[in-house]
Amino acid sequence: MYRKTANHFLSLWIYVFLGGFLLGVFIMNIGNEVLLTEEGIFAPASISRLQYLEIDGGKFFQYVLKKRMQGMLLPVLLSTTVIGNTVLYGCLSWQGLLAGMTISAAVIRFGIKGLLLILAGIFPHQLLLFPAMIMLFVWCYDNCQSRLFLVKGKSRQFIRQVISLLWIGFMILIGCILESYVNPMLVSDILKIF
Repeated sequence: MYRKTANHFLSLWIYVFLGGFLLGVFIMNIGNEVLLTEEGIFAPASISRLQYLEIDGGKFFQYVLKKRMQGMLLPVLLSTTVIGNTVLYGCLSWQGLLAGMTISAAVIRFGIKGLLLILAGIFPHQLLLFPAMIMLFVWCYDNCQSRLFLVKGKSRQFIRQVISLLWIGFMILIGCILESYVNPMLVSDILKIF
């Protein structure tokens, strides 16, 4: 029963994300004088410091992995409650808002170079983390729905969900490795044009 409505919810999620994204763009454009100060996001002083920053990949990996796993754990745990679906909508709109504000800030500060900075900042790890996030939201949705409706084959459903969650965790782990060891080199190279 709940599988028939999954496609409806996936398209609804896209609209929720895009709504958050457009709100982020709007906020950054009307509030850029307040939000884009000399100490704000993508401040020239911060960019200058990043050009000469050496990152310890091992410590950065520990930090990134902890943050990503915490971000994964919250929706998983809340998907077992009655507010699980509401949390998914909140997470999607928040991610859209942050994406819209970040991209707008980079473009307002640096124009086309800002887009290059954003692309360098998300590559290559987001090639794994973004699909993992979508899979996680689908997993949480399935978890909410299987709890709300009687589902035949509960044990098979549980095994499938455990395997899916392990696969998502593996994708996040590989994404964190790329974010910690590969991405800083790309960002460092892009920052040379600033």
